[in-house]
This record gives sequence, structure tokens and C-alpha cells, in this order.
Amino acid sequence: MGKQRERFEGRFGRLGAGARTLRINAVPFTLTELMERLGLANQDCRSIDALTVSGRRFVIRYLDAEDQSIVAYEFDPAFRYLGETRVHVAEWTGEENPWTSS
Repeated sequence: MGKQRERFEGRFGRLGAGARTLRINAVPFTLTELMERLGLANQDCRSIDALTVSGRRFVIRYLDAEDQSIVAYEFDPAFRYLGETRVHVAEWTGEENPWTSS
């Protein structure tokens, strides 16, 4: 397992182990609804899972096919962007990351 993947999953849990729906302000949202609400719904992005990091911080994880990255997009209960973590998909496929040099 690559170091970036290890840090990513150490912080957010194993990829795919999160929820398929997330309750925010007592309202349940599907992954599709979250992607739309956050402005992430497009043909190059595929949702994976979502999780609550704390009562005031949430994460949706998705594949950004254009960037070839797995993204953990963090947001608050008002759906405001708080930050993101990106890891190249090669960390999960076992291939070398072509964007970094040895």
C-alpha cells in the first residue's frame, strides 16, 4: 500500500466502507444528492461513499476520472467547502503514479 493511500485511509477509513446516505441537519441525503448539492455532479466524477468526521464536518469521497484521483471532499452542515485530499488512483491499482518522479 502506498504512503498517500495509507494516510488517506488512516484519516477517512477504508475506501468504500463509508455510508451510501448521510444525515445532515436531520435530513438524509443520498450520494447523488450530495454530489449535486456540492456542485460535484458531472460525467467525470463518480461518488464512492460519505461519512461524518465530526458533528460539524462531513466528507464525500469520489473518483475524479479526469484527474485520475480519489478525492475526499470535506464540507460543513451548510455545504460549504472546507478542503479536500486527493490521491492518485494508482495507489489503489498498484501502478506507479505517473505524476511523481522517483
